[in-house]
Amino acid sequence: MRKYTIAVIVILLFLLSASTVFATANPYVTIVNPVSGSTVYSNNLLVSVRMTAPVSVRVSVTQQVKVVDGNNVNISLAAYERADESEIRSIPIGTTENFTSTNNLSFYTKQVQNVTPGVYRITVETINADGNVIHTNSSPVEIRAREENPANTAAAASQSSGTTQFLTNILRAIFGN
Repeated sequence: MRKYTIAVIVILLFLLSASTVFATANPYVTIVNPVSGSTVYSNNLLVSVRMTAPVSVRVSVTQQVKVVDGNNVNISLAAYERADESEIRSIPIGTTENFTSTNNLSFYTKQVQNVTPGVYRITVETINADGNVIHTNSSPVEIRAREENPANTAAAASQSSGTTQFLTNILRAIFGN
């Protein structure tokens, strides 16, 4: 009987802790572009957020650098994911912008220009009427120089390739894979 009670308590604690972790992201807010964990070969970053309910959000972009001997060092996405949180510094890029959606389907789009190679984190905070953060969605992405693109073909080098990728990402987010 004692083992059964302990097992039930452990299961309940696991379920409660798991629900707390999953409750932090807003299910009505999706970072459509760039795809979380992806690599973008460009010096510009196009951020697109889809909202499927009336919400107010705050969108920010930060560069994630590793602090080595007091200096900021650009790292890869793999190195970022392996690093301790205490080794990472967030540097704000551009301004934090607020957006309020009154519809059941809205998109927020922002272009961040002149980014340097490194890891960036897109953060979308859902805010309530008092301005308090109630949900946070975030997505890391790695930026590399366009010349490093392994699929650097004539089609990938054209200006429309970024637009094509953006539209493909939106369609995948709306309709699934």
